[in-house]
Amino acid sequence: MGPAGYGLVDDQFEFTDLGQELNAVRDDPEKLHDRFARHILLELDGLKVLELVEDLHAAGKQTTNDNVKQGLRDQYDMHIDKTSNHWSQMRAWLSEADLVNTGTHRYEIEWSKVEELTGMASDELLDLDGLTDEQRAFLHTLAILDPEGYIQNSAVRKVAEEIHAIDISQSKVSDRILNPLEELGYIEWKNPSEVTGKPNLVRTTEQFDAEILDPVLEDVADRVGIPRHVLRLSFEEVTEQLDSNSTYEKGVALETLAIKLGRLLGLDFAGWRVRGQKTGGAEVDVVMDSIANTFNRWQIQCKNTTDQVRSKHIAREVGLSRTLQTNTILMIARGGVTDDGEQFAARIMQHENLSILFIDDSDLQELDTRPDELLETLRGESKRIQRYKRLSLDNEQTEEERDPQEVLDEYEDEIEKATENTDKTLDLSNFADNE
Repeated sequence: MGPAGYGLVDDQFEFTDLGQELNAVRDDPEKLHDRFARHILLELDGLKVLELVEDLHAAGKQTTNDNVKQGLRDQYDMHIDKTSNHWSQMRAWLSEADLVNTGTHRYEIEWSKVEELTGMASDELLDLDGLTDEQRAFLHTLAILDPEGYIQNSAVRKVAEEIHAIDISQSKVSDRILNPLEELGYIEWKNPSEVTGKPNLVRTTEQFDAEILDPVLEDVADRVGIPRHVLRLSFEEVTEQLDSNSTYEKGVALETLAIKLGRLLGLDFAGWRVRGQKTGGAEVDVVMDSIANTFNRWQIQCKNTTDQVRSKHIAREVGLSRTLQTNTILMIARGGVTDDGEQFAARIMQHENLSILFIDDSDLQELDTRPDELLETLRGESKRIQRYKRLSLDNEQTEEERDPQEVLDEYEDEIEKATENTDKTLDLSNFADNE
């Protein structure tokens, strides 16, 4: 891509406004490179390319020219000539601004510098002057929950504590959090019974939507490829769409469910492995990261079927976790899990540094009104896992209590097939076995 392609000159090779601006700071390399990088990020789809690089990392793929081009075609319908070296040039210029390293195919992106140059919102609360950490955490959690009406402030508080790893005392919560945020115009709250100790009810305002929710949702929508208005659907509406007659609608609903669950757990989107739109709404997989205390990579798998999850389905996820380098698997099994599936998961967790969590349809029912119930459910699952990991396998195993590697070996072909897909496409699709 030459100067004209970057918008530095016009058709007569005269400086554009941008070209003149850059020419004026040519003696200040840092300012020059930063301003040019900002132009690439905001005007030449540079942000999309960087997000694609993160998706490739999540998929365990190298960020070669061919993989980047294929990803741009798959995700954004951008068709770049096979002989083009646009990505190499773009990467080199972004490297001049210290945004991307150029030494290997495992590019490291300085997202803090990206946000500094672009003012890009992330799935974190925008920096609002004068707010305490508690107030910021409360507002950010409301942006994630996006309640349709009133919601118990205690539920918001509990989720905020989990996501932001802080303690928010219930004592004088109205003085510390509710009243100040109401005075700023972000929330309205009431005590329906006027009884001390009863949960207060909170709802958001139009000002909250405009100044906090919309910027956060716009960023999430851009990164995950789900329209903003769809992300605003309630869990009840999403669950209803899982049973739609339209495979496209089911696929989008399944993707939305996975993202909403991940955000509710305080996770950051890393990349898709399988998208519901490509499986006819049968299943979806997303990789999300937690960096609250220590790095933890989650593999969220949703199966849209009333059939129970069996050991073969768990085996496939365990096999793929080794490729994706995940250490937590969350399986949303609408129909529940078979006894042999739970036993198999227990044996896997005894042998490997891996946690396998399950939630079913009944766990999804309370998420709109009591989102903290999901956290309680997963705490129970975590305690169950801790018990498993304390146990040791008996020396003699019955046929039903085989070494978990034996069971994984039975599904070696299926795991290998899915892993091959990892090497071929960004979304790592397609397997749609719903048995």
